[in-house]
Amino acid sequence: MRDVRVLVVDDHPVVREGLAALLGRAGFVVVGEAAEALSALALAVKTRPDVAVVDVALPGISGLELCRRLRRRLPETKVVLLSMFDEPEWRAEAARAGASAYLLKDVSAEELLAALRRVAQGENLLPPVESTLPLTAREREVVWLLAQGKKTPEIAELLSRSVTTIRAHKISAMRKLGAHSTRELIQAARELGLVPTLNPRET
Repeated sequence: MRDVRVLVVDDHPVVREGLAALLGRAGFVVVGEAAEALSALALAVKTRPDVAVVDVALPGISGLELCRRLRRRLPETKVVLLSMFDEPEWRAEAARAGASAYLLKDVSAEELLAALRRVAQGENLLPPVESTLPLTAREREVVWLLAQGKKTPEIAELLSRSVTTIRAHKISAMRKLGAHSTRELIQAARELGLVPTLNPRET
């Protein structure tokens, strides 16, 4: 098999550089590294990697949304998501986003490398399953960004949607989670494991 070209996306330099070093020693070709979704997408379009290894919990646009965008722009690029969330619902959402694999961050180096090789050969290690998360993918994305302290206009710009649309997603999410304020919405989402604890500006 020819050398597998990999893009590494993680906002923690130590993790990102460690992954790149591990992949290089194992014979993979690391075509680039990125710390957030938009630069990762631009780099992917430029380098056309075989596989993108993406952290789910990226700042700004999440790894799940990056996965969706990569699959739309570069369907030949496979995506392996790395996450700290070990719930079936997250695996389901990863499948819905088009990922080929969903691995926990405490996975062994051998397991990670084996998964990357299998994915590069076209295997899907994450068969589609029914998601039981209470919010839609877009509602979760909006809540994720709210939890990082983003304001509605900022979210609209990030997601290329109108302010009215973002407000509608927020209101729908609040209704579904029984929240009456942004703070309550974020807290409810955290309790369900929909967003990590990031100590945002909850204003």
